Amino acid sequence: MPVDTVIFSGEGPHADPWHPLAETSATLARLIGDEGSVAVVTSVDQLDVALDGARLLVVNASADRTTPIPEDEIFGRVLDDFLARGGSLLAVHSATIAFPQLPSWRSTVGAAWAHGRTFHPPIGPSLIRRSGVEHPISAGLGDFEVHDERYTDLELVDGVDVEPLYVHDEGGDAHPLVWARTVGSSRIVYNALGHDARSYESPGHQALLRRIVAWLRHDS
Repeated sequence: MPVDTVIFSGEGPHADPWHPLAETSATLARLIGDEGSVAVVTSVDQLDVALDGARLLVVNASADRTTPIPEDEIFGRVLDDFLARGGSLLAVHSATIAFPQLPSWRSTVGAAWAHGRTFHPPIGPSLIRRSGVEHPISAGLGDFEVHDERYTDLELVDGVDVEPLYVHDEGGDAHPLVWARTVGSSRIVYNALGHDARSYESPGHQALLRRIVAWLRHDS
């Protein structure tokens, strides 16, 4: 079976001490593809070759730094080429921390973690609410409970239209957690959930993830 989906699982400068990325990448691979159809890549240098023929890139990465490194620019070029040929992107949880100060990454995802501003309440059981936005991903789905971190007050990128499909409530405001965009022939989703494997034990999160992947692969 050809590889249809590539998961970039961050290591080294593309990881941090707080997120078990290898664990969540393995969980994602099990949930979103048949055996052999999903490849997990941990090196930016391997990514271009791995994406040849793939339809979907999942970025499950982070960074324990605020300044860029040369590999960030290489990743940006690989991503731009992949999207230019119609590939789709799913950015997961701490991906808004990854590749700091890389403008193309920020504008593609639509938001970034702003140090000193963005935060999350203590990890624990959380209610994730469906917004009023109509979209094939969320049609027929409802609110759900999940054990997770809830990213709060992400810095949205000016000029990028973010219409949240799912939100959470904190400090009297609704904060976007999941959104979907179409850019040219590419489809892009950011899912702020997924701190650790417990998040993916939620039936509601699993149902949402299946919908996300089907839409990104143009199966729906």
